[in-house]
Amino acid sequence: MALINPPAWMQAGSYPARTDRLVIASLLGYPGFLVDEATPMRIRQGVKPSYLNQQLKVRAAPTPNMTVIVSGGYAFIDNHDAGGQGTYVCANDGDVILNVQPAGGAGQFRKDCVIASVYDAETAGSASEWRLEVIQGTYAASAGAAVRPSLPPNAQILADLAIAPSQTSVAAANITDIRQFSVAAGGILPVPSASAPNRPHPGQSMYLTDLDVFRYGRLDGSTNTITPDQNIPWITPSVGTGYTTGGTTAGSPGNRNGPIRYRKVFRDGTPYMEWDGGATRAVGAQTANILAGTLPGPYIPYAVRSVSVARNATSITSVANSSSVVHTVKVDFDTAGAVTLIAATAGDVETTWFSLAGVSYPLA
Repeated sequence: MALINPPAWMQAGSYPARTDRLVIASLLGYPGFLVDEATPMRIRQGVKPSYLNQQLKVRAAPTPNMTVIVSGGYAFIDNHDAGGQGTYVCANDGDVILNVQPAGGAGQFRKDCVIASVYDAETAGSASEWRLEVIQGTYAASAGAAVRPSLPPNAQILADLAIAPSQTSVAAANITDIRQFSVAAGGILPVPSASAPNRPHPGQSMYLTDLDVFRYGRLDGSTNTITPDQNIPWITPSVGTGYTTGGTTAGSPGNRNGPIRYRKVFRDGTPYMEWDGGATRAVGAQTANILAGTLPGPYIPYAVRSVSVARNATSITSVANSSSVVHTVKVDFDTAGAVTLIAATAGDVETTWFSLAGVSYPLA
């Protein structure tokens, strides 16, 4: 390794195209992975982000057939033929239609890849161009066994295509978006949490698209998360037989705690459940689920969450002053999606009203 001279744009200097490519690389974001640290001139290659991330997106034909369409946009692709060769800017100004090879016969599954690739005769081969192309995968005995094909060294994957035996068209369901995005140094990178850089530079910021939170690198090598202000609407479920959801006026059910409602929010990247409201319960009403049905999957905790909530006053026979302290009841939020009232008959008086206001617990 050595100094690269002359530096770009020096008056009366003469230098190869590589130097201009290195200028581009110097302005793009740090890759943020251990594997890239041995090559300090490497960048995070990818597609330029856009509104709804439509650039270079792969989609099916309006009437699906054995083609796919790639929309216009930019891609930044590193030269991997040799180290320190810089980054190419690849521009596409409109839709491009790509052909997909015919499907195989019975028992032949494959996974094709739609890619943006760069070929540079300066470092390998004889071609000097970039392409949008479909690379055909090898056949496998099942869809689960199909793997991506070998790709050119200077390539950015845009999408996987699932091709089944005797398939005659590529529909939206056959296309999996695999694009990664690239931003300028100091820019905020949109990325799913599962593939986010885990060794970002101090201050490097990412928007975790699946969690709706921001993550940034710290000076000690760790990361921290910022949850943006959230305005998540409440969901108001129906309550079970024998229960009346709360109100807010004098004499309303649920000790005027309002109707039972819930929502999912994120705190430092972790999903939490929040509850509000209360209900009145008829004496003897079932307790296995205070709701009319179970909670939807995204709102079910990974383990049972047991909490104590406020209830109507009661006492315990022969226990002095017990009516001043026994005013709670246990509620279980279980992994089947039920909200169960536990020990509703504890004390001398059954639970006739209770409140879920302020109940919160992590879902994962």
